[in-house]
Amino acid sequence: MEFNREEIRIELEIEKFVTAALRPEGFGTKPNQLIRGEGMIGHRDTLTELQQKIVITAIRLIQQSEKIDPQRTTYTMAVGNFLRVCDIKGENIYTDLASEIEKIVKKSVSLYDEKNNKLTWTGWFQAIEYADGEITFQFAEKILPIIISFATNDDEYQLVKGLQYKGKHTLAVFEIIWSWKAKGVIEYSIPQLMQQLSLEHTRYSYGQLKLRVLEPALEEIYAWDDAIVVRFGPTFSGRKVEGVWFEVTTGEKAKELRKKEPEFKFALPEEKPVRE
Repeated sequence: MEFNREEIRIELEIEKFVTAALRPEGFGTKPNQLIRGEGMIGHRDTLTELQQKIVITAIRLIQQSEKIDPQRTTYTMAVGNFLRVCDIKGENIYTDLASEIEKIVKKSVSLYDEKNNKLTWTGWFQAIEYADGEITFQFAEKILPIIISFATNDDEYQLVKGLQYKGKHTLAVFEIIWSWKAKGVIEYSIPQLMQQLSLEHTRYSYGQLKLRVLEPALEEIYAWDDAIVVRFGPTFSGRKVEGVWFEVTTGEKAKELRKKEPEFKFALPEEKPVRE
């Protein structure tokens, strides 16, 4: 069987190019900068907090549409509503906003189509326009398919979650707990949890894992969403922590529970529910 050396060389070059685009620091892509959907994987530029809010607000215009049209690129909302949703205030409100919009139209995403072996760089927006008291977002055509795939298939808006979370491990923690929502008490061994968080090569003790990863991530999840409650605690073998358990509640029931206990806190060992 003969091999075409030229084809092999080109495949290797493509692989190196894709790796460089999706992992610009030379390491694994940070979870909160990774985008996936419909056979696509992407890496996005970092965004300031206000830029995150602008992108999230625009994406939610698509998600809230009665009928999602893949050919439609422009979405409009009243500027007053936009300022309220993005929580934009201050004396220099329009100067600051104009500056952030100028920057955000230059922000890009690297998208790799795994099926067709194609790498594309695209901005979030082709243009952002203001007229007659309204702001219009014109999405770049290349980013629309991946946004729409999330808008139609992911009721929890995972793409939005990935944009809004700033913590290094928050999205990974969210993905773990959200996949088990309303399914009772779930348990992971420490090695299983470390693998899920891509921390299997570290030497974190449970105390370090709790302090550096779990607590900050769960506090950030709570700060963004008042319709989630996570009960989380350790399981012991003698005096040694051998794993963790958690139980996730969402929706209206979670909102009622959060009114009574708005802040996240770890459960005591004796507070672990009995598995049904």
